[in-house]
Amino acid sequence: MQVSIIFHSSTGNVAALAGTAKEHLEGLGHSVSVDALPELNDIEATRQAHEQALGHLASAEAVLWGTPGRYGAMSGPLKHFIDQTLPLHQQGVLADKFMTTFVSTASNHGGQESTILAFNNIFYHWGAIIVPAGAAGEAQQKPLNGNPYGVSSVSGAQQAAVPEENHEAMRYLAERLVTIAAGRGRG
Repeated sequence: MQVSIIFHSSTGNVAALAGTAKEHLEGLGHSVSVDALPELNDIEATRQAHEQALGHLASAEAVLWGTPGRYGAMSGPLKHFIDQTLPLHQQGVLADKFMTTFVSTASNHGGQESTILAFNNIFYHWGAIIVPAGAAGEAQQKPLNGNPYGVSSVSGAQQAAVPEENHEAMRYLAERLVTIAAGRGRG
């Protein structure tokens, strides 16, 4: 299955989770594209990154989106990229794709759930199929996990090692995404 991971990372923690998902999915035999969106201060780099990521988004069957939380919403670079998806949306290219989200915030109450829910509002408009983490998986029962909307990690204000429990939750969510996407049309 063609899977796309599109993310923005400020301190490296979202990038670490994206790397975990990529490694796990490739180990399961999936083709994975990874697009790290740059800060917006370099216009040419942003344009090139968006062009590449839009191509990956269009061709993917399943997509993992990652962002640092910003006041309960996604980061500016990721929102700017999503604003560029309008032509794909208007052509119906984003409908029926399977989507899920992961986030890292500076504090325990840094808006993890609202950030993921902000993504879901976009997915509803696209007609995408949202795959939540749920609360039933074994990885979700660990003390640092349990967000039923998606994977969330608390990084603090600086780069710190992402706890193994969060990496475990990322592997669980990535595998859940492709398992559900692979089941399309069977029922």
